[in-house]
Amino acid sequence: MSKETSEWLNNNVLIGFTDKRGHAWHYRASAQGSEPNHYAGAIPVADVQRRLFHWTAEPEPVLVAGKFGLRRVPNKQAITASDTGDVLGIFADGYTVHQYQEWLLDKVGTILDDGLSIGSAGLLRDRRQAWVSVEVPENITTPEGVEFRPNLVACTSHDGSLATTYKRTVTNVVCDNTMSAGLREYGQQFKVKHSKRLIPIGGVGVGV
Repeated sequence: MSKETSEWLNNNVLIGFTDKRGHAWHYRASAQGSEPNHYAGAIPVADVQRRLFHWTAEPEPVLVAGKFGLRRVPNKQAITASDTGDVLGIFADGYTVHQYQEWLLDKVGTILDDGLSIGSAGLLRDRRQAWVSVEVPENITTPEGVEFRPNLVACTSHDGSLATTYKRTVTNVVCDNTMSAGLREYGQQFKVKHSKRLIPIGGVGVGV
């Protein structure tokens, strides 16, 4: 059972290639005049930028108020949303933000060529987590007749719940549960800590 509401998923998740695999389980027909979140083909990169990643995560000082006035907490920072001011997480000063635009689009963009396209993208946990799934445009059928779509899932977080991860999966990621299932799959992956030294943690390079 998803921890997100259907309303959240329909407003903060984009699903592509519905001509190949149909609608996501949380699909709801859009109200007249509203923008649908399902696409018959690949999801345009510009739509992911405009609809999901139009804001940034910004470090701010952590303050406490009490009988001694307003004081800054040393060696701590709050990560906040640039458009709403929402606090996404509180960390030590060594924590480094991995912006969704840079780590899930710009870095993955080096493999977004004529054969690879965005199949899904979304925000979870009140925008504290995000993913982008890159896919091949056509389903692949094994000699045994099994049809599947190989994916490269890129995900990260602003609340410390996920290292930035690039993983090869076959799970169709459309929500929090399917993202978790994909990340549990056996397969190639590469992770990077939210550190000023950009420390890779385990895994190997990936390809679709």
